[in-house]
This record gives sequence, C-alpha cells and structure tokens, in this order.
Amino acid sequence: MNRLQALYPARIWYEDDVYYVQFLDLENGFTFGENLTQAKEMAADVLNGLLASALTHNEPIPLPQKAQGDNIYLIAPTIQVQVALLLRLIRANWPEEKMALAMGETKQTYQKIEQSYKIPTLSQLQEIAQVFGKELVIEFRD
Repeated sequence: MNRLQALYPARIWYEDDVYYVQFLDLENGFTFGENLTQAKEMAADVLNGLLASALTHNEPIPLPQKAQGDNIYLIAPTIQVQVALLLRLIRANWPEEKMALAMGETKQTYQKIEQSYKIPTLSQLQEIAQVFGKELVIEFRD
C-alpha cells in the first residue's frame, strides 16, 4: 500500500542537558528543548513554519524519507499544513481548477486550502480521495 503522509523524521539527542532536534529532510530544521516532550513540541512548531512558508511561496518541499532508529521520531505539522501538503502531492500535474471542481469549490478557495490558509471539510477530502482512487484514513497517534 502506497501511503501519502506528512510525517517528517527528526533525530533527537540529549547532550549538555539539552534535547537537540534536527530534521533529516529539511534545511534549517533545527531546534531544542529542555526535555523530550518540549523538544518534540518545538520540532512540530519548526516543521509547521518551514512547510507553511514553502506552501505559501510555492517552493519545492522535500518528501519525508523513511527513517528508523532509537533516536528518530516522526513529527507531524498542524492538520492545515498536512492537508495542504498532501493535496499538493496528490494533485501533482493536475490544474488547480480541476482540483477545485472535484472538491466543489472555486479555484480561489482551493488555492487557500493548498496554501494552508483554510481547512477543507472531511466530505471534500473524501471526494478528492475518490477522484484519485485513494482511501482517506484519519488516525490518532501517540
């Protein structure tokens, strides 16, 4: 099963009483925290900012690599940024007008969604999934 996900691997390590975070796929993806929980929260903030900026400015966004290890954590941006990124990936070479039509929206509304300014409804996401022959899955993770 080929899954589209917006979970980015980050290496988190403890050194000199600080938890450092470095994203494996993103330049300038660095932060830190006083404990592991805070480091993961800070990582999500950094990830969200980097991806939202790239989406807004229509810059290329690297896909997250599959990485594993004791000090590798998968970090998710906000739902708005996740949806915007996944829609951009699934749309690929489709014109925005065609995506908007598939969602029952105007091109301007679709653009707001893909730039992470607006969250689509679950019904709209289900429509997009059906158009592309995908299954929409929503999950809660630890």
